[in-house]
Amino acid sequence: MTDFFQESFLPIWNAGGTLMYPLVGLALLIFFTGMEIVVYLNELRGKPASDRTIEDWVNTPSHAGGEIQSMIEYGKAALPDQRDVINRFSEMRNEHIARIDRRRTMLAVFVSAAPLTGLLGTVIGMLSTFKGLAISSGGQTVNMVADGISEALITTQLGLVIAIPGYILMMLIEKRQNALDTLITRIEATIARKARQANWEI
Repeated sequence: MTDFFQESFLPIWNAGGTLMYPLVGLALLIFFTGMEIVVYLNELRGKPASDRTIEDWVNTPSHAGGEIQSMIEYGKAALPDQRDVINRFSEMRNEHIARIDRRRTMLAVFVSAAPLTGLLGTVIGMLSTFKGLAISSGGQTVNMVADGISEALITTQLGLVIAIPGYILMMLIEKRQNALDTLITRIEATIARKARQANWEI
């Protein structure tokens, strides 16, 4: 492990220059922000559920558990007032979906910044290359040109390696968020239907 670090990883890190630090920082921010959103969506059951499952949850909220149970209980507390049920679910949707949107916006900024930071490394590396060509003093010139090209290529590569999984993660989060929004809407419709039935019986 130590040999791999010294012979493979460390030379690449050194060749990448100072921008390797912010790139790694962005990678960590993307990972932890994305995982925070995924965990939050898992707690909210941000995935499809059958009509029978939703009906069971509405009839017995404890079967849903977690935050979904709290949503159902809060929504059912407004029965038989259908308008109040709709208002309560609108309030809950704004609370949860808006929180996810804020995190997604932050994640999108980090993901977009990764390839741009790599591009900045490319510019810095090319400047070092041109500087080496301008000096033109034999071996020193060759070394400076080689270092500049290495920095230009490595930072660009690392920026793309960070950004591509980040974009995939954003797409998965968006899919789960849409599933959560649909789930909340279906639960709202089920409780609203019960409110209409209660009003008819009255």
